[in-house]
Amino acid sequence: MKVTRSNVSLVYVIIIIFLLMFVSISSYIASTNMEAEMNRITKEGIPLSTAASNILEDVINQETGVRGYVATSDAKYLEAYELGKTQLVTDLELLAEYEKKYPSLRGLMEADILPQIKRLQEHYQMQIDLVRSGKVDEARDRINNGKTVMDRFRQLHLKLRADIESLSSEAYADAQRAGHAARVIIAIGGAVALVIGAFSAFIFNRANRAEAALRRSEETYRYMAESLEAQNEEIIAQQEEQEQTLEKLSQRELELETVTTYQEKLSGALNMQQFLQSSIPALLSSLQMDAALLVVKSRMDGRSVDVGGLPDASYIPEQYDILYAIGYPKQLPSHIEHELFGPALRVFTEKAPIECKRELSLEESGVHQTMSHAVDQYHPLFDDRQEVIGFLLLTGYLSSRSEQTARAGKGLVQQFELAFLAQQMNEERRRQSAYLEELNEQLQQEKVLIEEQRDLIESILESTHEGMVLCDASGKLLFANHRMEDFFALNDHIGESWIDLGFRIEKSTPSFSTVRLSIDRLLNGTLDKLTERFTLMDNEEQRYIELYATKVGDRKKQVDRGFLFVFRDRTEEEKVDEMKNEFISIVSHELRTPLASVLGFIEILLHRQLTPDKQQRYLGTIYKEANRLSTLINDFLDLQRMESGKQVYHYAPVELTGLIGDIVEQWNEKHSHTIELQSPGGEIWVRADADRLKQVAHNLLSNAIKYSPQADKVDVAIEVEHNDVRLLVTDYGLGIPEEARGKLFSKFYRVDNSDRRQIGGTGLGLAIVKEIVDAHHGTISFDSVMGEGTTFTVAMKTYELPSVDGSIIILEDDDNLAKLVQIALGKLEIPTVHLRSAEEGIVALARVRQQPPKLCIVDIHLEGSKNGWDFMAALYDHPVFFRTPVIVSTALEPPLHYHEKDIEKFLRKPFSMEKLLQVAEQLLFHTPNYPAYIFPEQDENLITAPLKQKGIEVNEITHDRDTIHVELKRKPSSDIPKEG
Repeated sequence: MKVTRSNVSLVYVIIIIFLLMFVSISSYIASTNMEAEMNRITKEGIPLSTAASNILEDVINQETGVRGYVATSDAKYLEAYELGKTQLVTDLELLAEYEKKYPSLRGLMEADILPQIKRLQEHYQMQIDLVRSGKVDEARDRINNGKTVMDRFRQLHLKLRADIESLSSEAYADAQRAGHAARVIIAIGGAVALVIGAFSAFIFNRANRAEAALRRSEETYRYMAESLEAQNEEIIAQQEEQEQTLEKLSQRELELETVTTYQEKLSGALNMQQFLQSSIPALLSSLQMDAALLVVKSRMDGRSVDVGGLPDASYIPEQYDILYAIGYPKQLPSHIEHELFGPALRVFTEKAPIECKRELSLEESGVHQTMSHAVDQYHPLFDDRQEVIGFLLLTGYLSSRSEQTARAGKGLVQQFELAFLAQQMNEERRRQSAYLEELNEQLQQEKVLIEEQRDLIESILESTHEGMVLCDASGKLLFANHRMEDFFALNDHIGESWIDLGFRIEKSTPSFSTVRLSIDRLLNGTLDKLTERFTLMDNEEQRYIELYATKVGDRKKQVDRGFLFVFRDRTEEEKVDEMKNEFISIVSHELRTPLASVLGFIEILLHRQLTPDKQQRYLGTIYKEANRLSTLINDFLDLQRMESGKQVYHYAPVELTGLIGDIVEQWNEKHSHTIELQSPGGEIWVRADADRLKQVAHNLLSNAIKYSPQADKVDVAIEVEHNDVRLLVTDYGLGIPEEARGKLFSKFYRVDNSDRRQIGGTGLGLAIVKEIVDAHHGTISFDSVMGEGTTFTVAMKTYELPSVDGSIIILEDDDNLAKLVQIALGKLEIPTVHLRSAEEGIVALARVRQQPPKLCIVDIHLEGSKNGWDFMAALYDHPVFFRTPVIVSTALEPPLHYHEKDIEKFLRKPFSMEKLLQVAEQLLFHTPNYPAYIFPEQDENLITAPLKQKGIEVNEITHDRDTIHVELKRKPSSDIPKEG
């Protein structure tokens, strides 16, 4: 094809058109991409951030409404709660649309935000239900729980905001990348245009005929370039708008953080001053205000009365207190007396917020020199009855606020009002609680005093051994103590007539007839007091009852309020009288019989001449009867001491087999009955008073011989089973009848039948045996068959003698002190053995087979008949253990002429355990091998001369600061018996 100017122009035109199309398409693509990213930011980022902010505002509105409802129980606060709840549903639905596009947003909402919102909804609904059901205090106690859930929601909301900001940042980055791509495309288009332009210039030089067309193409290209530049400027404007939007979002986030901080300071204050110091500055910061003043009415006893807008004659001027002020000049008074005017006064009457603009005062203009006006907002403060009790004044110096800020400020102020009301109610409750605690303490003291008096009266009435009945003046029963159950069951008849009850009692107890008549006369006023006696049958046993009654009334008012009837059981007194008479009869018989014999034989010896044989026989009879009298008197005295608790028992280890064997031998020598002893062999130890135990055996053998006159044998047996030992005394005599079994161990009791009338006795022997056995914590029982005989069994616990081999012996009758000493000596790591009597210690020494005792700590007054000195004498006389160290532990002064030995230390009670341990270590580890005595410093001859006269050799004499230590030589003895 031939290249012509027209062809070149045509090609040039085509190239220019192609270039313009390429540039236009690339610009269009870049612009479209940029516009799409900016639209995405505008349509998704901003609404998404707004929806998230609205969710927080919705929840805050719900919280404000619920807290207001809990604080005041006023249902109007639930309007904000319902509005927030409805808006929350709408905002969540809007946010749900974006969750489909952003997986991270959906995961955060489903995992954290929505469950937390559900918990908040459940908490708010529960608070509302509690208030509606009247459980306001419980709802208020749960406010802190709601605050904790709300704090968690705010944290999650911040996390949501961070996620949305991340999405917005990504969108903004995409827009930046789209703008960069657009510039790259335009640059490429420009480069291509330059290349094509150069090519076109080359073609134009060769083809001038295409110049006109080229100019037209250049004009078209210029137009397209201008269009592209306009689009580029539009994109730059959109970027600047997006940056402004992001800046507004950041500012909104800061405002929300300020509001959150403010809301956190609305709760948790310990007192009103702390609450105001934390909440009001936070409120000013949130509202961007400059000063605040809180004024409330003073607490007064009087009340103002408003009649037609003017106070009447009884009007008491109101007084006002400034609780808190910040940002104002310091010349403000701390107390205002009826000085309110203008907007401050209108707040109390209109009960609505008031806003006004004013000029700055002289003091204020001195601080704010560039400003001339201020905006004051007066917000009323209500109590729980919706009465205005004060106002909150907020001042801003030419502050400009948007409509949105004004709406948020209204909610924040409302929150402050609710929090202030709640804090004020808490303060009031705290004051009331303190006052109630004081009243409660007084009431408790009075209650305790009344209860003590009541308990004292009841204890007195219930602890008496008499039955008591109280009735009013008409005879109606008011009270009956538990002792009346022993006479008549009247507790179930309280409130009934005493006269009617008397007829019922008379039917079952005929002897009550005279008593009922006397009660009638007492109630109708013919008698002033009553004293009667009657008998009562109780399980076929006759009881003797004495009744006396007195009037009960108010002495000050001289009014009779009723009568007190006292029932006293005189059965024991009657029995005592009967026993006394029987005792007198028995004693007179038992004493007169031997006394008559003694007097008769003495009279014969005095007035007649008798042979020596008769004289000897008569004197033997006199001696026998005198012993009988002595035994009888001793039995009387022993029983009297035992019953009065004055009998002293000396407990010590007693070998039972040897003791009973000796008694059996004594009885075999004096009586015709043969007494046989059966024992398991070996030693049987019990812890007892040996003399009293002998008395038990003698009395049982005496009874066995006395009540088996037709037999010639009595068996005595000792049986051992585990830790129990039984002494059995068996006779083959008359036996004990069934009706006498329950009274056999009673004093002065004797079985009354023809077979026993000739057998003498006072009936004291078994009573004495029972007292002794009980004192030894044992038991006595018997088995008897009439005509065959009786077996008496005394059961006791065996005594296991402790081993003292290689131990520290503690002889102490005080168990607590002995335990304390054992604990103190535990540091020596030497075993200790506690013994309560010197007899136990002496027996324990005799039973040592291996190692001698290390140390003996001896009290002087011990439980047995022997004392600590007796034990020490036995110890020092022992051929092997005579050098055993001894610590004398006693509360007594040392005896006259007492001197400590080198192996013997005297400690007077009380002493410290450290002192005891120190002395014990000295005796255990620093005792010489030879015996020594310690004397006060004196002439040696005064000490050695008496020792030499007694044949005691001195081994060594040493002098201390105030004492002389004399070591003696012990003479060897070949005839000393060996142990074991």
